[in-house]
Amino acid sequence: MVLDVLRTGRVGPEAVMFSVAVLLATLTSVTSIRLAVRAGLDLFARLVFLPSNTWSSVMSAVDLAVLAAAWFLAGRGKGNR
Repeated sequence: MVLDVLRTGRVGPEAVMFSVAVLLATLTSVTSIRLAVRAGLDLFARLVFLPSNTWSSVMSAVDLAVLAAAWFLAGRGKGNR
């Protein structure tokens, strides 16, 4: 949020949302939940806020894979390793 204020002179709603979500993700000890929250936020940011290009598409696919793997691990009860 500090960089957002320095860059634009104001705090955008996306910076607040991401900061709160990352803070909440750090409060849990379950690794798969932390990974899923971070990958989901990154995917959301790429789809909503960033322009579409090749690199962004590749990283969106990586985020989807991480999100799917975290979801799978959480469903099998292995998310806390």
